[in-house]
Amino acid sequence: MLVLHFVPEAGKAVAEMRRVVRKGGVVAAAVWDHLGGMPGMRMMVDTVAALSAGGRQMRGRYCFQPMMQPGEMKRTFMEQGLLEVAETELMIRMDYQSFDDYWAPIAAGEGPLGKYVATLDAAQRAGAETAVRDAYEAGRPDGPRSFANVAWACRGVAP
Repeated sequence: MLVLHFVPEAGKAVAEMRRVVRKGGVVAAAVWDHLGGMPGMRMMVDTVAALSAGGRQMRGRYCFQPMMQPGEMKRTFMEQGLLEVAETELMIRMDYQSFDDYWAPIAAGEGPLGKYVATLDAAQRAGAETAVRDAYEAGRPDGPRSFANVAWACRGVAP
C-alpha cells in the first residue's frame, strides 16, 4: 500500500506479487493521486515550484510518478495476467490542527516533500516555509484545515 509508485519497475513488482499469490488469491495496491487528488500536498508543491527551478523539478517528479494516472495500475495488473481486475478511488480526509501540524513532518524530512525541503539551505527553507504558510492560511488566521485526499486502488485475482 502506498509504495508501488516509488518502485522503479512497477510492472515487475506486480508480476512478483502475482507470482507469490496462490491461485484465486488477491493482489491489491493503492497509491496516492499526487497530480490531482492531494490538494494539501499540491498546495506545497505548487508554492515551492513558484519559488525556484528546483521546486519546479521536484513538482515534475512528484506529480508524475508511475502508477498514478487513471487506469495505469489497472492496465499493469492486466498486463501481468491478473484476472477480474478492478480499479477504484479511495478518499480520506487529512486534518491538521494548525500550520505547524501540517509542516512538522515535512520539516522533519518525511516523504518526498520532506526530502526536497531537506535539500534546501537555511534561507531557502525559511522562504519555502513562509510561502507555504501563506498558502495554508489563505488570508485567514492559522488554525484547523481539512483536505480530502484521493488514492487509486486496484485489485486483481491470481489465475
